[in-house]
Amino acid sequence: MTRFFALRTNFHIIDNNSISKENKDKFIKVRPLFDAVLKKCNSLPLEQDLCVDEQMVPFKGQLSIKQYMKGKPIKWGVNIFLLCGGKSGMAYNFMLFQEYSELDSNLVKSVGSGGSVVLHLTQNVPPNRHFLYFDNYFSSFGLFERLQQLNIYAVGTIRSNWFAQPPFLSDKQMRKMGRGTAFEVTTDMNHCNIGLVKWFDNKAVTLGFNYVTSGDVDKVERWDKKKKAYVEIERPEIVRKYNESMGGVDKMDQLISYYRILIRSRKWTLRMAMHAFDIAITNSWIQYTKEAEQLNIPKKNVLDLLHFRINLAKDLITFEKPITLKRKGRPLSTPSNESVNEPSQTYKIPKVDSQRPTDAVRTDTIDHLPEFDDRKYATKCKNKKCEGRRTHVYCLKCNVHLCLDKKK
Repeated sequence: MTRFFALRTNFHIIDNNSISKENKDKFIKVRPLFDAVLKKCNSLPLEQDLCVDEQMVPFKGQLSIKQYMKGKPIKWGVNIFLLCGGKSGMAYNFMLFQEYSELDSNLVKSVGSGGSVVLHLTQNVPPNRHFLYFDNYFSSFGLFERLQQLNIYAVGTIRSNWFAQPPFLSDKQMRKMGRGTAFEVTTDMNHCNIGLVKWFDNKAVTLGFNYVTSGDVDKVERWDKKKKAYVEIERPEIVRKYNESMGGVDKMDQLISYYRILIRSRKWTLRMAMHAFDIAITNSWIQYTKEAEQLNIPKKNVLDLLHFRINLAKDLITFEKPITLKRKGRPLSTPSNESVNEPSQTYKIPKVDSQRPTDAVRTDTIDHLPEFDDRKYATKCKNKKCEGRRTHVYCLKCNVHLCLDKKK
Protein backbone atom coordinates (compact mmCIF):
# COMPACT_ATOMS: atom_id res chain seq x y z
CA MET A 1 0.00 0.00 0.00
CA THR A 2 2.87 2.39 0.75
CA ARG A 3 4.21 1.87 -2.76
CA PHE A 4 0.76 2.47 -4.24
CA PHE A 5 0.36 5.79 -2.41
CA ALA A 6 3.87 6.81 -3.45
CA LEU A 7 3.05 6.10 -7.10
CA ARG A 8 -0.25 7.92 -6.82
CA THR A 9 1.40 10.98 -5.28
CA ASN A 10 3.95 11.19 -8.07
CA PHE A 11 1.53 10.39 -10.90
CA HIS A 12 1.67 13.09 -13.60
CA ILE A 13 0.59 13.06 -17.24
CA ILE A 14 2.77 16.00 -18.28
CA ASP A 15 5.72 17.84 -16.79
CA ASN A 16 4.26 20.74 -14.81
CA ASN A 17 7.41 22.78 -15.41
CA SER A 18 6.70 22.74 -19.15
CA ILE A 19 3.35 24.56 -18.76
CA SER A 20 3.57 28.03 -20.27
CA LYS A 21 2.61 31.06 -18.20
CA GLU A 22 0.35 32.17 -21.04
CA ASN A 23 -1.58 28.90 -20.98
CA LYS A 24 -5.38 29.32 -20.74
CA ASP A 25 -6.34 25.64 -20.96
CA LYS A 26 -7.47 24.63 -17.47
CA PHE A 27 -7.28 20.93 -18.42
CA ILE A 28 -3.70 21.13 -19.63
CA LYS A 29 -2.50 18.65 -16.99
CA VAL A 30 -4.77 15.88 -18.32
CA ARG A 31 -5.18 17.04 -21.91
CA PRO A 32 -2.82 14.47 -23.55
CA LEU A 33 -4.72 11.57 -21.95
CA PHE A 34 -8.14 12.83 -23.01
CA ASP A 35 -6.83 13.64 -26.50
CA ALA A 36 -5.69 10.02 -26.86
CA VAL A 37 -9.12 8.71 -25.77
CA LEU A 38 -10.88 11.26 -28.00
CA LYS A 39 -8.83 10.23 -31.03
CA LYS A 40 -9.94 6.63 -30.61
CA CYS A 41 -13.58 7.64 -30.05
CA ASN A 42 -13.57 9.71 -33.25
CA SER A 43 -12.33 6.71 -35.25
CA LEU A 44 -15.34 4.55 -34.34
CA PRO A 45 -18.10 4.10 -36.96
CA LEU A 46 -21.15 6.18 -36.03
CA GLU A 47 -24.52 4.55 -35.51
CA GLN A 48 -27.65 6.06 -37.03
CA ASP A 49 -29.21 7.53 -33.87
CA LEU A 50 -27.04 9.96 -31.88
CA CYS A 51 -27.66 12.12 -28.83
CA VAL A 52 -25.91 15.01 -27.09
CA ASP A 53 -26.04 15.53 -23.33
CA GLU A 54 -23.85 16.49 -20.40
CA GLN A 55 -21.99 14.25 -17.94
CA MET A 56 -20.70 15.07 -14.47
CA VAL A 57 -17.35 13.80 -13.20
CA PRO A 58 -17.75 13.62 -9.39
CA PHE A 59 -15.36 15.94 -7.58
CA LYS A 60 -15.85 18.11 -4.48
CA GLY A 61 -12.33 19.46 -4.04
CA GLN A 62 -11.06 22.93 -4.78
CA LEU A 63 -11.27 23.66 -8.50
CA SER A 64 -12.26 26.79 -10.42
CA ILE A 65 -14.15 24.87 -13.14
CA LYS A 66 -16.15 22.78 -10.67
CA GLN A 67 -19.92 23.12 -11.14
CA TYR A 68 -23.04 22.51 -9.08
CA MET A 69 -26.19 21.12 -10.73
CA LYS A 70 -29.19 20.85 -8.49
CA GLY A 71 -31.26 18.18 -10.20
CA LYS A 72 -28.44 15.80 -11.12
CA PRO A 73 -27.54 12.55 -9.29
CA ILE A 74 -23.96 13.86 -9.12
CA LYS A 75 -24.37 17.47 -8.08
CA TRP A 76 -20.72 18.55 -7.70
CA GLY A 77 -18.11 17.92 -10.32
CA VAL A 78 -16.58 18.70 -13.70
CA ASN A 79 -18.92 18.98 -16.67
CA ILE A 80 -18.30 17.08 -19.91
CA PHE A 81 -20.48 17.28 -23.04
CA LEU A 82 -20.76 13.97 -24.91
CA LEU A 83 -21.96 12.77 -28.29
CA CYS A 84 -23.10 9.18 -27.79
CA GLY A 85 -25.04 6.49 -29.59
CA GLY A 86 -28.72 6.94 -28.85
CA LYS A 87 -29.32 3.31 -27.91
CA SER A 88 -25.92 1.73 -27.26
CA GLY A 89 -24.35 4.55 -25.20
CA MET A 90 -21.07 4.41 -27.14
CA ALA A 91 -19.12 7.68 -26.83
CA TYR A 92 -18.07 9.11 -30.22
CA ASN A 93 -17.01 12.62 -29.23
CA PHE A 94 -16.75 14.73 -26.09
CA MET A 95 -15.77 18.19 -24.94
CA LEU A 96 -14.31 19.11 -21.55
CA PHE A 97 -16.23 22.18 -20.45
CA GLN A 98 -14.28 25.06 -18.96
CA GLU A 99 -15.98 28.16 -20.40
CA TYR A 100 -17.93 29.14 -23.50
CA SER A 101 -15.26 31.61 -24.53
CA GLU A 102 -13.37 28.74 -26.20
CA LEU A 103 -16.22 28.49 -28.75
CA ASP A 104 -16.73 30.76 -31.74
CA SER A 105 -18.30 34.00 -30.43
CA ASN A 106 -20.29 34.61 -33.64
CA LEU A 107 -21.66 31.07 -33.47
CA VAL A 108 -22.69 31.55 -29.83
CA LYS A 109 -24.63 34.71 -30.76
CA SER A 110 -26.53 32.98 -33.59
CA VAL A 111 -27.35 29.55 -32.07
CA GLY A 112 -26.68 30.04 -28.36
CA SER A 113 -24.01 28.57 -26.12
CA GLY A 114 -25.69 25.15 -25.94
CA GLY A 115 -26.19 25.07 -29.70
CA SER A 116 -22.51 25.88 -30.22
CA VAL A 117 -21.62 22.80 -28.17
CA VAL A 118 -23.85 20.63 -30.39
CA LEU A 119 -22.26 21.98 -33.58
CA HIS A 120 -18.80 21.44 -32.11
CA LEU A 121 -19.54 17.81 -31.28
CA THR A 122 -21.15 17.07 -34.66
CA GLN A 123 -18.31 18.36 -36.83
CA ASN A 124 -17.49 14.85 -38.09
CA VAL A 125 -21.10 13.66 -38.53
CA PRO A 126 -21.73 13.01 -42.26
CA PRO A 127 -24.88 14.51 -43.85
CA ASN A 128 -28.13 12.69 -44.65
CA ARG A 129 -27.28 9.63 -42.55
CA HIS A 130 -27.89 10.31 -38.88
CA PHE A 131 -30.62 11.45 -36.49
CA LEU A 132 -29.55 13.72 -33.64
CA TYR A 133 -31.40 14.15 -30.33
CA PHE A 134 -30.84 16.67 -27.52
CA ASP A 135 -32.77 18.35 -24.70
CA ASN A 136 -34.00 21.91 -24.15
CA TYR A 137 -30.65 23.08 -22.75
CA PHE A 138 -29.21 23.00 -26.28
CA SER A 139 -32.29 23.77 -28.40
CA SER A 140 -32.76 27.02 -30.30
CA PHE A 141 -34.32 28.00 -33.61
CA GLY A 142 -30.88 28.92 -34.96
CA LEU A 143 -29.53 25.46 -34.08
CA PHE A 144 -32.32 23.63 -35.92
CA GLU A 145 -31.82 25.92 -38.92
CA ARG A 146 -28.06 25.37 -38.94
CA LEU A 147 -28.40 21.58 -38.61
CA GLN A 148 -30.85 21.53 -41.52
CA GLN A 149 -28.28 23.36 -43.63
CA LEU A 150 -25.76 20.67 -42.66
CA ASN A 151 -28.31 17.95 -43.58
CA ILE A 152 -28.36 16.54 -40.04
CA TYR A 153 -31.82 15.44 -38.89
CA ALA A 154 -32.46 16.80 -35.40
CA VAL A 155 -35.10 16.45 -32.69
CA GLY A 156 -35.07 18.09 -29.28
CA THR A 157 -37.27 19.30 -26.48
CA ILE A 158 -37.57 23.08 -26.42
CA ARG A 159 -38.41 26.02 -24.18
CA SER A 160 -41.21 28.04 -25.77
CA ASN A 161 -39.82 31.40 -24.67
CA TRP A 162 -36.66 30.64 -26.69
CA PHE A 163 -38.82 30.32 -29.85
CA ALA A 164 -40.64 33.69 -29.74
CA GLN A 165 -43.67 32.20 -27.97
CA PRO A 166 -45.26 30.06 -30.75
CA PRO A 167 -49.11 30.06 -30.88
CA PHE A 168 -49.69 26.84 -28.95
CA LEU A 169 -52.83 25.90 -27.09
CA SER A 170 -52.52 26.49 -23.36
CA ASP A 171 -52.00 23.60 -20.97
CA LYS A 172 -55.47 24.19 -19.52
CA GLN A 173 -57.12 23.86 -22.91
CA MET A 174 -55.20 20.70 -23.76
CA ARG A 175 -56.06 19.15 -20.40
CA LYS A 176 -59.76 19.63 -21.17
CA MET A 177 -59.29 18.01 -24.58
CA GLY A 178 -57.82 14.93 -22.90
CA ARG A 179 -54.55 13.02 -22.71
CA GLY A 180 -52.88 12.33 -26.03
CA THR A 181 -53.82 15.70 -27.53
CA ALA A 182 -51.17 17.09 -29.90
CA PHE A 183 -50.83 20.52 -31.49
CA GLU A 184 -48.37 21.26 -34.28
CA VAL A 185 -46.85 24.45 -35.66
CA THR A 186 -44.55 24.67 -38.70
CA THR A 187 -42.61 27.49 -40.35
CA ASP A 188 -43.63 28.89 -43.74
CA MET A 189 -40.10 29.86 -44.75
CA ASN A 190 -38.77 28.56 -48.07
CA HIS A 191 -35.17 28.00 -46.99
CA CYS A 192 -35.99 25.97 -43.88
CA ASN A 193 -38.75 23.68 -42.65
CA ILE A 194 -38.84 23.58 -38.85
CA GLY A 195 -41.78 22.26 -36.87
CA LEU A 196 -42.86 22.33 -33.25
CA VAL A 197 -45.18 19.84 -31.55
CA LYS A 198 -46.84 20.18 -28.18
CA TRP A 199 -48.14 16.90 -26.80
CA PHE A 200 -50.11 16.52 -23.59
CA ASP A 201 -49.77 13.45 -21.39
CA ASN A 202 -49.87 14.04 -17.63
CA LYS A 203 -48.06 17.26 -18.46
CA ALA A 204 -47.33 19.08 -21.68
CA VAL A 205 -44.07 18.44 -23.53
CA THR A 206 -42.88 20.52 -26.48
CA LEU A 207 -40.47 19.28 -29.14
CA GLY A 208 -38.80 20.83 -32.17
CA PHE A 209 -37.60 19.07 -35.33
CA ASN A 210 -36.25 19.90 -38.75
CA TYR A 211 -36.98 16.85 -40.92
CA VAL A 212 -40.47 15.50 -40.27
CA THR A 213 -43.84 16.57 -38.95
CA SER A 214 -45.41 14.83 -35.98
CA GLY A 215 -45.33 11.64 -38.07
CA ASP A 216 -47.44 8.52 -37.71
CA VAL A 217 -49.50 8.32 -34.56
CA ASP A 218 -49.24 5.18 -32.45
CA LYS A 219 -50.95 4.00 -29.27
CA VAL A 220 -49.30 3.90 -25.86
CA GLU A 221 -50.65 2.66 -22.52
CA ARG A 222 -50.89 5.04 -19.57
CA TRP A 223 -52.28 4.54 -16.04
CA ASP A 224 -55.52 6.42 -15.33
CA LYS A 225 -55.98 7.27 -11.65
CA LYS A 226 -59.71 7.86 -11.94
CA LYS A 227 -60.49 4.64 -13.82
CA LYS A 228 -57.75 2.76 -11.95
CA ALA A 229 -56.77 0.97 -15.14
CA TYR A 230 -54.48 1.33 -18.13
CA VAL A 231 -55.85 3.35 -21.03
CA GLU A 232 -54.55 3.83 -24.56
CA ILE A 233 -53.67 7.33 -25.73
CA GLU A 234 -52.27 8.63 -29.00
CA ARG A 235 -48.61 9.55 -29.27
CA PRO A 236 -46.86 11.33 -32.18
CA GLU A 237 -44.02 9.46 -33.86
CA ILE A 238 -41.55 12.22 -33.00
CA VAL A 239 -42.15 11.69 -29.27
CA ARG A 240 -41.57 7.94 -29.58
CA LYS A 241 -38.29 8.42 -31.44
CA TYR A 242 -37.08 10.95 -28.89
CA ASN A 243 -37.86 8.61 -25.97
CA GLU A 244 -36.08 5.70 -27.67
CA SER A 245 -32.88 7.52 -28.62
CA MET A 246 -32.23 10.22 -26.04
CA GLY A 247 -30.83 7.97 -23.29
CA GLY A 248 -27.38 7.24 -24.73
CA VAL A 249 -25.37 9.52 -22.42
CA ASP A 250 -27.45 8.38 -19.43
CA LYS A 251 -26.61 4.77 -20.32
CA MET A 252 -22.91 5.62 -20.47
CA ASP A 253 -23.23 7.27 -17.02
CA GLN A 254 -25.00 4.20 -15.67
CA LEU A 255 -22.36 1.76 -16.93
CA ILE A 256 -19.53 3.88 -15.52
CA SER A 257 -21.25 4.22 -12.14
CA TYR A 258 -21.44 0.43 -11.64
CA TYR A 259 -17.67 -0.06 -11.28
CA ARG A 260 -16.21 3.44 -11.21
CA ILE A 261 -12.49 3.69 -10.38
CA LEU A 262 -12.68 5.37 -6.99
CA ILE A 263 -9.68 7.25 -5.62
CA ARG A 264 -10.03 9.30 -2.47
CA SER A 265 -7.86 12.27 -3.25
CA ARG A 266 -8.12 16.04 -3.46
CA LYS A 267 -6.19 16.05 -6.73
CA TRP A 268 -8.59 16.75 -9.57
CA THR A 269 -6.06 15.39 -12.07
CA LEU A 270 -6.37 11.89 -10.58
CA ARG A 271 -10.16 12.02 -10.71
CA MET A 272 -10.14 13.17 -14.34
CA ALA A 273 -7.51 10.61 -15.36
CA MET A 274 -9.52 7.78 -13.82
CA HIS A 275 -12.66 9.02 -15.60
CA ALA A 276 -10.82 8.91 -18.92
CA PHE A 277 -9.97 5.26 -18.24
CA ASP A 278 -13.60 4.58 -17.32
CA ILE A 279 -14.81 6.02 -20.63
CA ALA A 280 -12.27 3.94 -22.57
CA ILE A 281 -13.14 0.71 -20.72
CA THR A 282 -16.91 1.22 -21.08
CA ASN A 283 -16.55 1.99 -24.78
CA SER A 284 -14.45 -1.16 -25.21
CA TRP A 285 -17.07 -3.31 -23.52
CA ILE A 286 -19.90 -1.87 -25.66
CA GLN A 287 -17.83 -2.55 -28.79
CA TYR A 288 -17.10 -6.07 -27.50
CA THR A 289 -20.82 -6.83 -27.03
CA LYS A 290 -21.60 -5.48 -30.51
CA GLU A 291 -18.99 -7.72 -32.13
CA ALA A 292 -20.14 -10.72 -30.08
CA GLU A 293 -23.68 -10.17 -31.38
CA GLN A 294 -22.44 -9.90 -34.97
CA LEU A 295 -20.50 -13.18 -34.57
CA ASN A 296 -23.60 -14.91 -33.10
CA ILE A 297 -21.79 -15.81 -29.88
CA PRO A 298 -24.22 -17.23 -27.30
CA LYS A 299 -25.11 -14.73 -24.57
CA LYS A 300 -23.94 -17.12 -21.87
CA ASN A 301 -20.41 -16.93 -23.34
CA VAL A 302 -20.35 -13.11 -23.51
CA LEU A 303 -18.62 -11.42 -20.58
CA ASP A 304 -20.57 -8.93 -18.52
CA LEU A 305 -19.03 -5.58 -17.64
CA LEU A 306 -17.54 -6.74 -14.32
CA HIS A 307 -15.76 -9.82 -15.70
CA PHE A 308 -14.67 -7.81 -18.76
CA ARG A 309 -12.93 -5.32 -16.46
CA ILE A 310 -11.38 -8.15 -14.41
CA ASN A 311 -10.01 -9.85 -17.53
CA LEU A 312 -8.72 -6.52 -18.81
CA ALA A 313 -6.86 -5.95 -15.53
CA LYS A 314 -5.31 -9.42 -15.73
CA ASP A 315 -4.24 -8.82 -19.31
CA LEU A 316 -2.59 -5.51 -18.45
CA ILE A 317 -0.73 -7.12 -15.54
CA THR A 318 0.55 -10.25 -17.30
CA PHE A 319 0.61 -9.29 -21.02
CA GLU A 320 4.15 -9.56 -22.45
CA LYS A 321 5.53 -9.82 -18.93
CA PRO A 322 8.35 -12.34 -18.32
CA ILE A 323 7.82 -14.76 -15.47
CA THR A 324 9.83 -14.71 -12.26
CA LEU A 325 10.91 -18.19 -11.25
CA LYS A 326 10.18 -19.25 -7.69
CA ARG A 327 13.12 -19.74 -5.36
CA LYS A 328 13.88 -23.38 -4.80
CA GLY A 329 15.13 -24.80 -1.56
CA ARG A 330 14.09 -26.50 1.63
CA PRO A 331 11.62 -24.38 3.64
CA LEU A 332 12.25 -23.65 7.30
CA SER A 333 10.96 -26.38 9.58
CA THR A 334 9.97 -23.81 12.23
CA PRO A 335 8.88 -20.28 11.29
CA SER A 336 10.74 -17.47 13.08
CA ASN A 337 7.58 -16.11 14.69
CA GLU A 338 6.43 -19.49 15.99
CA SER A 339 7.55 -21.09 19.23
CA VAL A 340 9.25 -24.47 19.10
CA ASN A 341 6.96 -25.92 21.76
CA GLU A 342 3.75 -24.90 19.95
CA PRO A 343 2.39 -27.47 17.49
CA SER A 344 2.54 -26.33 13.88
CA GLN A 345 -0.80 -25.81 12.17
CA THR A 346 -1.44 -27.60 8.90
CA TYR A 347 -3.93 -26.30 6.36
CA LYS A 348 -5.57 -28.48 3.77
CA ILE A 349 -5.05 -26.98 0.34
CA PRO A 350 -8.23 -27.23 -1.71
CA LYS A 351 -7.99 -29.00 -5.02
CA VAL A 352 -8.39 -26.40 -7.78
CA ASP A 353 -8.09 -27.08 -11.47
CA SER A 354 -5.74 -24.96 -13.57
CA GLN A 355 -7.14 -21.57 -14.49
CA ARG A 356 -7.67 -20.65 -18.13
CA PRO A 357 -5.63 -17.61 -19.28
CA THR A 358 -7.11 -14.89 -21.46
CA ASP A 359 -6.39 -14.91 -25.19
CA ALA A 360 -4.16 -11.81 -24.93
CA VAL A 361 -1.89 -13.55 -22.39
CA ARG A 362 -2.03 -16.92 -24.13
CA THR A 363 -0.75 -15.49 -27.43
CA ASP A 364 1.79 -12.91 -26.23
CA THR A 365 4.71 -15.35 -26.97
CA ILE A 366 6.64 -14.31 -23.85
CA ASP A 367 8.07 -16.95 -21.49
CA HIS A 368 5.56 -19.75 -22.12
CA LEU A 369 7.93 -22.47 -20.85
CA PRO A 370 7.12 -26.13 -20.03
CA GLU A 371 7.63 -27.60 -16.57
CA PHE A 372 6.84 -30.93 -14.88
CA ASP A 373 4.61 -31.00 -11.83
CA ASP A 374 5.03 -33.20 -8.75
CA ARG A 375 1.49 -34.55 -8.68
CA LYS A 376 0.86 -38.22 -8.11
CA TYR A 377 -1.67 -38.42 -10.93
CA ALA A 378 -1.47 -36.73 -14.28
CA THR A 379 -3.83 -33.89 -15.17
CA LYS A 380 -6.06 -33.81 -18.23
CA CYS A 381 -4.71 -31.77 -21.14
CA LYS A 382 -6.55 -28.47 -21.53
CA ASN A 383 -6.21 -28.34 -25.32
CA LYS A 384 -9.74 -28.57 -26.73
CA LYS A 385 -8.54 -30.70 -29.64
CA CYS A 386 -6.81 -33.22 -27.38
CA GLU A 387 -8.69 -36.50 -26.97
CA GLY A 388 -8.67 -36.91 -23.21
CA ARG A 389 -4.91 -37.34 -22.78
CA ARG A 390 -3.29 -36.72 -19.41
CA THR A 391 0.05 -35.09 -18.73
CA HIS A 392 2.39 -33.84 -16.03
CA VAL A 393 3.62 -30.97 -18.23
CA TYR A 394 2.23 -27.46 -17.66
CA CYS A 395 3.01 -23.91 -18.78
CA LEU A 396 4.94 -21.89 -16.20
CA LYS A 397 3.24 -18.62 -17.13
CA CYS A 398 -0.34 -19.76 -17.73
CA ASN A 399 -0.34 -22.61 -15.21
CA VAL A 400 -2.26 -24.76 -17.70
CA HIS A 401 -1.52 -28.44 -18.36
CA LEU A 402 -0.83 -29.32 -22.02
CA CYS A 403 0.52 -32.37 -23.82
CA LEU A 404 4.16 -32.19 -24.89
CA ASP A 405 5.71 -34.93 -27.03
CA LYS A 406 7.46 -35.38 -30.35
CA LYS A 407 4.30 -34.93 -32.41
CA LYS A 408 3.02 -31.83 -30.52
